[in-house]
Amino acid sequence: MILNLFKNSQPVAFILVPVFLAAAWISASYGDSTFLVSNPMPLYNILYSFIGSLPAWAGGTFGFFLTLSQVFHLNFIVNKHEVLYKNSYLPALFYLLFVSMIPQFLTFHPVLITNTILLFVLDKLFKVYKNPAAMSLAFDSCFLIGLATLFYLPAISFFLLFAISILILKTFSWRDWLVGLIGLSLPFFFTFIYYFWSDDLGTFAQKFFLNNIRQLWDTSGLVLQGYRITLAVISVLFVLTLIRIRQHFYKNVTRIRNFQQVIFILLGVALLSLIFTSGSAAVYRFSILVIPIAVMISYYFLAAKKKWWTELLFWVLLGLVVFNHVNVL
Repeated sequence: MILNLFKNSQPVAFILVPVFLAAAWISASYGDSTFLVSNPMPLYNILYSFIGSLPAWAGGTFGFFLTLSQVFHLNFIVNKHEVLYKNSYLPALFYLLFVSMIPQFLTFHPVLITNTILLFVLDKLFKVYKNPAAMSLAFDSCFLIGLATLFYLPAISFFLLFAISILILKTFSWRDWLVGLIGLSLPFFFTFIYYFWSDDLGTFAQKFFLNNIRQLWDTSGLVLQGYRITLAVISVLFVLTLIRIRQHFYKNVTRIRNFQQVIFILLGVALLSLIFTSGSAAVYRFSILVIPIAVMISYYFLAAKKKWWTELLFWVLLGLVVFNHVNVL
């Protein structure tokens, strides 16, 4: 059974990952993989222009390897920091499933870059746990958040992830917050200097303030059109996951409980970022939820006792991936 291969950390399981992901990317490329990025952020605009100057297959190839790196990196982070009570390849499996669930996720879009950076942020935040000298980690985490914002503006909301997580993972220190703010501001400072030297401050204001402020708190774009069945199944599975986490929460050691709270905060901030960008109808922005949902649902499948039930749920999720891709073709 495929699920047991990942649950028991069988090396052969990782051979299946690139094969499945490649098939999903190829399938998505035959559908309508176009998307609209209104007022793209500076670094994404540069990268998109570079990819656009290459052959047509370059964007998909770059996106495939970037997504593949995310699958392995997330699993490495979760196991290294023992976020779940037992090491397994389940985080990789469910990240793979959820990032492939909707074909529009498998396109070259700014959230693809943001998710890659957020994994490094998450790794550094976990290292903060009871670390008496966490200032360098605070600076690095916030600098990366600032860098992600230059690809995708709503990523600025992930400063809340840092601000709350730092309170959970260690004793409060105003120095950590100050260093974090400095790290967050540096990418914006260098960007401002670039636009200032280019005598183009109007573009700077347009990208960071004017167009995007008009979209704040517009909830008209929050409906995930065309994927009601997928949304319903994942919602039911998520509720079951919350029940299981609640049942086992105080059975875990303090470190695991704290890391689980960080994952909850990551999910909450990711949902908040959807509100900030809800003026866009692009489906790809929902992929910002994949990291926390994959980790949380991995916990449910790891802790579940009934093997037949988890196998059934797994095949339902796999069936949804196939169904969504077939509908696009």
